[in-house]
Formats: sequence, C-alpha cells, structure tokens
Amino acid sequence: MIIFEILGKIFVQILFEGIILGFFRLIGKGFNKLGELFTGIEKPNDPIKVLEKKYLYKKIELTKNLNEVLKPGRMGAVLEIINMDKVFAEFYDGNGKQIEWNNELVFEIGMDQFKLKK
Repeated sequence: MIIFEILGKIFVQILFEGIILGFFRLIGKGFNKLGELFTGIEKPNDPIKVLEKKYLYKKIELTKNLNEVLKPGRMGAVLEIINMDKVFAEFYDGNGKQIEWNNELVFEIGMDQFKLKK
C-alpha cells in the first residue's frame, strides 16, 4: 500500500508540475513574445538593465555639490551603474578635459545628484 502511495505522489508531481504547469508556462511565454512582436517593446526584467538603458554613456549635469572641484552645473557622463542608487561617472572641465581630483578620474555619485542633459 505504501509503495502505491509513493508511486502515486511521484506520478502526480511529474504529471502535474512537469507537464501541465510546464504547458501553461509555455503558453504564457508565447503570449509575452507575441505582445513584444506586435508592440515592438521588449519588457526588461532586470531593474539594473533598465537603468543602464536609460543612463549608461549619457551626458549628465551635476545638481549637488560633490567636492571643491565638482560643483553643481558640471558636465559629465555615466560610465557604469553600480546599483539602484549609485553610478560611476566622469566629469569634464570647460575645455572638455577630464577632471582629476585626488588622483581619481571616475567618481561614485548618487542617482539624486545629477540629471540627464539633452
């Protein structure tokens, strides 16, 4: 009796989880792909990828003071997204040369310390 019960549970798990739920997941993925195909808009899943698409290598302008050299209004570019709150960026002086401060060319700044420049 116990053997039939164990075999029944294994059969139900394989049948239900493997075949039936797998079929519905496949249909769901198919509908998502159809939506992407007709709208042309791909749904990004990773929030870091969304931020990279929006900010990476774009021109920015500082809105908050970072140090004596990097004051509000300084122009730069985002080089890397660290996480949802921080990025690495480089900044340029009035002549277009990269600013160096304390032997650093790239600075870690918060997402609230800059805005995108058009």
